[in-house]
Order: sequence, then C-alpha cells, then structure tokens
Amino acid sequence: MADFEVLAGIHQGLFLVLLIVMLAPTLMANQLVFRPTKRAFISNARITLCFSWSALFVFAGHLVMTWVMFESFGWLSIKDTLLGFLPFMFVPLLCCLLSTFPRLWELAGKGGKESRQSQVDTDYTRILLQEKNVRPVKANSPDLDDTLDAEWRGDASCPELLVPLQASVLGCLIALFLQVFFPAVTLEPSILFLAWGVLLAGVSLLWIQQSWQHQYHSTAENWVRPRRMFRFIRFAAFLLMTAFLAMIWGNQAMIASRLPDHSPLGDQNQDDHALPDFVFPVKASAHSMPPSGKPRSVDVSAKLKQGNPDRAFSLNVQKKTIHQASGKTVEAWTLNGQYPGPELRMKQGELVEITLLNKDITEGIDIHWHGMQTPASNDRIAKGEKSVFRFRAEQTGTYWYHSHQQIPEQVVNGLLGALVIEAAEATTTGVPIRDIAMIHHKDEKAGATLNGSDTRKMETVTPGTTVRLRFINAENAPVTYLLEGTPFQVVAIDGTEVNEPNLIANQALQPGAGGRYDIQFTMPNRPVLFAPAANQHDKGLLLRPDGSKDAVPFLNTELSVFDPARYGSPTALPFDLSSHFDREYQLLIDGQYGFYDGKFERLSTVNGDLLPDTRMMLEEGDLIKLTFVNRSFQDQSLYLHGHHMLILSRDGKKVTGSPWWTDTLQIAPGQTYEVAFRANNPGVSMEESLPKDETAFGIAIPLVYEEHLQKENSNP
Repeated sequence: MADFEVLAGIHQGLFLVLLIVMLAPTLMANQLVFRPTKRAFISNARITLCFSWSALFVFAGHLVMTWVMFESFGWLSIKDTLLGFLPFMFVPLLCCLLSTFPRLWELAGKGGKESRQSQVDTDYTRILLQEKNVRPVKANSPDLDDTLDAEWRGDASCPELLVPLQASVLGCLIALFLQVFFPAVTLEPSILFLAWGVLLAGVSLLWIQQSWQHQYHSTAENWVRPRRMFRFIRFAAFLLMTAFLAMIWGNQAMIASRLPDHSPLGDQNQDDHALPDFVFPVKASAHSMPPSGKPRSVDVSAKLKQGNPDRAFSLNVQKKTIHQASGKTVEAWTLNGQYPGPELRMKQGELVEITLLNKDITEGIDIHWHGMQTPASNDRIAKGEKSVFRFRAEQTGTYWYHSHQQIPEQVVNGLLGALVIEAAEATTTGVPIRDIAMIHHKDEKAGATLNGSDTRKMETVTPGTTVRLRFINAENAPVTYLLEGTPFQVVAIDGTEVNEPNLIANQALQPGAGGRYDIQFTMPNRPVLFAPAANQHDKGLLLRPDGSKDAVPFLNTELSVFDPARYGSPTALPFDLSSHFDREYQLLIDGQYGFYDGKFERLSTVNGDLLPDTRMMLEEGDLIKLTFVNRSFQDQSLYLHGHHMLILSRDGKKVTGSPWWTDTLQIAPGQTYEVAFRANNPGVSMEESLPKDETAFGIAIPLVYEEHLQKENSNP
C-alpha cells in the first residue's frame, strides 16, 4: 500500500512532535515563580496557556491520524497505539485540562482584577498623600505594585498547576520509548505494567518534590531565587540518575539477548539455520507455548536409504574466479564450477540422490530444497567433507536449491541453482515445447544477473513453439520483470499449477524473495524480451524467431503489477475462511530497535518477541490459519518451509481467482493477509523472511510438531 509509509510515518512522528510541544509550556510554567514582576508573570502565564492549548491540538491531530489509520488499514494496525501508547499521553493531558488549564487561565487573568483593585487603592493613596503634602509614588513602580509576593509565588508553584504538565512530558517519553522498542506492547503485559509503574512512580515523586517547592515559595519570609549553580547541579544529578538507570536497563537487555550455545529448538543452532547475521528469529503468537525441548531435523526414512536412485547428481562446491560477459570478474563460490550452480531436472516419483562435496568453503555449507516438502536438514558440511541427500520427488513444478548456511552471504556468492520436477508422463500435444529455467540473482559486484549472465542473453526459438519460462527470484527482495512482445499466461506459482490461466499482456511480474512464476506463451514471428524493469535495458533474455532481425521490444516500466489474487478461475477448495481451524495465530510484523545477541540493531519482529524463547506449536493433521499484518516500513517476503499455504484473503478481500497456493508470500507495508495450511510435514520447520539489506534483521518463525517434540524429549 503506497500510502501506508506516509500515514504511518506521520502517525509515529506525532509522538515526537507532541513531546516537543509539551516541553515548551512545561518549562515556561516552571519558570513562572521566578518572574521579576507581576506584569512579566501575567504575560508568561498567557503565553504558557497558548502553548498548552497547542499541545492539546497536536494530540487531537494524533487522534485523527489514528482514526485514519484504522479506517485505511484496520484495527490491528492501530491496536497497540490506541491501547498501549496513547493512554500514557491521554491521562496526563486530561489532568492538565481539568487542573492546569483553569489555574493558568486564572493566573493569566489576574492582571485585570489586580489593576482594577490597584487603581482604587492608588486613587485613595493619592488623596491621603496630597493632604499631607507628600509626593506620590508612580503607580507603575515595581517596588509597590509589580513585585511578586508570597501569594503569587504560591499560586505559580502549586502541584496542581505544574505536575500535570510534567506528567504529560513523562507520558510522552514513555509512549515514544515503547513505540521504538516495544511496538507490540499489548502482547507484553509485563512491559505495559512496568511502564505504568514508572509513570505512577514518576508522578508521585514529582508531586512530593513540587509540594516542597510550593511550601518554600509561598511561606518563605526572606525568599530568594535559587542560585544558578544549585539549579545546574540539581539538573545534572537528574540527568546522571536517568543515564544510570538507562545503562542498567540496556546492560540487562544486552545480556538477555545473547543467544545460547545451543538452540532450545534442538541441534539446529543458529548457524545451522543460517540465522546469526541476517535473519532475526521471532515469536509466532501470543498463545502460550509448552516448555522448549530438543527437536532435531527429521531423519530420512529407511525406504529412501535403500535401493538404487533413479537419478543421481554430484555437486562440488569450491571458490572460483568468474569472468562475466561484461568484462567484470567475480570471486564466486561455485557448484561444479558454475555460477549459479547447474540446473537439476528430474521426473515426478523418481528417487533422487545428490552428493554434495565441500572442497574449500571454510565456513561450512548445507543445502536446502526451496519449496519442496522434504524433511529438514541440519547436516553442516565442513571443508573437505561431503554428504549424500536422498528424497523422493513427489511434487512437480519449479523450485530451487541453495546453501542453508549464513544466508544471504553464501547465496549471494553463488551457492544456488534451479531445480525442476517434470510430470512423470509428459502431455503430448504435437506442438514443440521449449522449457527454459531462468534464475535471477544479485551480487554486489556483478549486479543483477539472469542465469549468471550480467548482459543480455539471446536464444533462437521457432515461431509457433510453446515457450515455458520458469522464472526464479533468488534475490532477498521482490524483483520486477517485464515480458514484452507477446501475450502470455502465468501457468504456475511456486510450483503449483494455476486453474484456467487467462491470457494477459502489459503486466509486470513481481515475485517475492524466493518466489517462482511459470510463464507460458506461443512464440510469435517477432522478438520477445524478458528483462528487469529497473532501467536495465542491456540485461534479460531476448528470444528471436529464426532469421529475425526485428528491433528489440520497448520496455514499458509503467505497467501495473500482476495480481495472483484476481487471476485464473475459481475451483473447489479444501478449506476457506468459513472452515473450522484447529489453531489460529495473529502475526504482527513490526520494525523496532533492540539488542540481538549482544548487539544493538534495527530488528524485524513478530508480535514483539524473539526466538529461541517462543515458537509455533502444531499437531500433525491440524488445519492452521495465520493472519499476517505488516506494520513495518519494508516489504516482507515470508517463506514457509516444508508446507504450501493457501491465500484466503488480502486486506479483508477474498481471493477471487484460481486457488492461490504458495510457499512464498510477499507482504507490502500496511498489508494484511489471511492464509491457511494443513500441518502435514512433521518435524521442525521455519517460516522466515530475509531482509533487504544487512542493516536489518528478517523474521523467522519455528514450526514445531508437538508429537515430534514429545518423541525427542523421550529420547534425549
């Protein structure tokens, strides 16, 4: 949603604006008692009252923005703001309205009452003095009329006037702190109670301190203004005490954030899931969870360990200098000397054996079959060692494989490749078919590449040929590509066929990180260009008919983006929004600052909590419903390991096209998705998101089957 970043930015920025606006009347009200004259006192009281009203108007604007956010993005987008943050400002401001404002109004109006009484007293005094032949004193002399007395100082220093203003500043500080560090505070009642405790304790101390000040200012016979050095020492002591308390909190938070040597999710430590540097694990829901056990990855069944494989591959991982077509050189990590690795193509039902040899990667490697419902692997392959993987190719479709160690570093360096599972028996139509797998990859040095090429690739295709482009986005962010020169169909998404795909044109394709689109078209008697939309006219894939010398199609970068929720034809669903779900989770994705493994970072969190403290518990056969709400300012590409989820709705609107099955879901800022899946792959899986850059952590949600956890606990 294009407007979310703007509205949410204004909405969150108003917390800081209100804090600044509240500081002005608070500081001015604290200085009223030190005004040298009544005239200056009255003038400052009026200015203070104006600034106080300004703060109320800013708060009213904040409430209006909260309502706009609610109307635009729903209740979950403003739940924590309305129930968690705003009360810390609303309650003190209400006290200001009931206590501070009437007193300021009275002080600001003292001038008229005093002047009228002063005029009467002055006229009477002038008559008496004239009778005694004494020269009168001027009516505006500060020694007589304008000097503050104890009554005025008492009115200016009373707690009922000052403490509500001071409490408002403290409430704004607490609300701003919670917004930055605990955006899902309503799911953390202990933090919320602690914050209210801090506010109540702070107000109590302010009231006691101001009561002492009031007694001194209103009763002291020889009242003098405190020396500047004394006030400086008092203010410095307050800052030092605040800094000391903040340092204690920060130190405790840093210690608590450090990861254990072994993950409580079992032998899959953070390196084994490639999460230490780039993926920030998070809590899955507010539901209570059983104590953590020691689940490990599911063993390959005995049946897969026996017999000769139908298809075998060998992958040798080694570092190698790659010379690009553009002339650039890349120090890459290659598979069989290729960058990216070789395409693995197999048939449905085949027993596949893949031998992975790590020749010289010191950090160790692993392999993950992205999108396939295979058992999880935690075989970290050290330098010089090899491992054998076996699985049955039960699915069909377009997938990819990549190293599962230190994502995205090893993937960026080249440890990835396309994986295609064809139907066991190909459908014969008599029309020639050209099947091309294209993997988009991005390296810091080489830039964006398509099948490892940083320049435009060209191929010849006979007109009338059915072309199937299997497009894989291996970048850790959404990427936009255009197909120009012919209408096309999106026949599959993330390995699942689309029901009755219709012919479309002039639509951009934008799969999320790790997503796959299968595009099909009939080759026309003219060139067809498939290329990135980011003004990279020298890249992509150009298909030319035999002997064609036609001009390259023009790339229109202003096209609308293909929408899977409104594409294809509906068909029967195994479950929908009206189904009974065994478990339901609301997952609020936020951006916040905090400590992770002892370092202060910008984090992406779900429901405000972090792995390894929590996880999502499942039972085999459960029907699970998840509601994702992206309240952060960046796209989130969520990948569900070992399962496929059915998209039920987006932003409250049902999916109306073909059933949208996916393992990778792109969630834009402000978007809400309802999805569901059947828990049919026992073990330990992850739902994760990779960040766009190394300055932010992505999210990951462990999916743990309870029966698997019980089994592991009984066999430590």
